Amino acid sequence: MKNKFHINTKQGCSSMIMQYSSIRTQFATIRDSMNFSNEKEVIYDIKPQYGKGCIKFYKLMGNVMLIIYDTIFNHDMITEFDLSEEYFEIEYCVDGCLNIHEDKVGNMCLSKNALSISMSRETCGRVVNCAGQKYQGISITAEKSAIASYFGSCGIELWEDTIEKLENELRNQYYQGINVSPEIANIFLQIFNCTLPEKSKILFFESKVMEILSKIVSYEILGTNKINQLQLDEFEINQIKKIPEVLMKNLYELPTVNILSKQLAINKNKLAKGFKAIYGDTIFRYHRKICLERAAILLLDTDKSINEIALDVGYSNPSNFCYAFKKEFGVTPLQYKDDSLKLVN
Repeated sequence: MKNKFHINTKQGCSSMIMQYSSIRTQFATIRDSMNFSNEKEVIYDIKPQYGKGCIKFYKLMGNVMLIIYDTIFNHDMITEFDLSEEYFEIEYCVDGCLNIHEDKVGNMCLSKNALSISMSRETCGRVVNCAGQKYQGISITAEKSAIASYFGSCGIELWEDTIEKLENELRNQYYQGINVSPEIANIFLQIFNCTLPEKSKILFFESKVMEILSKIVSYEILGTNKINQLQLDEFEINQIKKIPEVLMKNLYELPTVNILSKQLAINKNKLAKGFKAIYGDTIFRYHRKICLERAAILLLDTDKSINEIALDVGYSNPSNFCYAFKKEFGVTPLQYKDDSLKLVN
């Protein structure tokens, strides 16, 4: 039983698509009901001797590949890779874990809610789906030139001038995996859970790829400009970026700005203004928004009750939660869930 494969992207996108297809048919079967009139959608069901689950492949505008993984393998599945500097990939882990070794970086583990953006350089390494380990993820893969159309009139230069010009440490963080905001996570979940018909599904996916790229770039442009104006140093930026996690760990006893200032050893004024520069909102408005966006994800991604979700995001009173949710999204939690289910069905 073969469990080791190889991908080489240096021969272009068409070759890469053929390689991926050849690899998948060795451990999966193509779903019988598929219509191959234009090969925009192909679903591979994992063979029982290899594991369970499926891999969904979609060919979008410009030969961009959108791949949705929902798999558990019986044995370690290893894919070695040789990547050209033209290779572009965004990988998001919905749930589970994916192990990656890159020769120039070392070992990485892409876990739940982590986003990885490939580096623009030649490199090699391997991806390992460990035996018995669930992996649910989404990959947006293409040659970099093919991604240009997803930036509209701004062009690929917008990406080059923001993400590719980040300082080495921050750019490496994007590659090794960063936790994304609930806003971006929700876009990926809409992709993962989409059950629209094929023709409308492709258009839906293309719009979501544009939205993801826009969110990533916008975050960096807005944050960098305002940080420069405030003259925050690296220590202050790193401390401020700890605030969302600190608040999420203390949902029922949120620390005041004074307490945060003392805990993080930053001047109170700089802490408040620095947070707004980085995240685009005040500390507690941002926290409330993040909690409600997390609640929206839980409504779509779990079978938890409204009361349970309210508690999970820091609301001991379900009525207060429903009021805040409706104020943020314009509908009650139950209406939000029902409307979302109607959209995908």
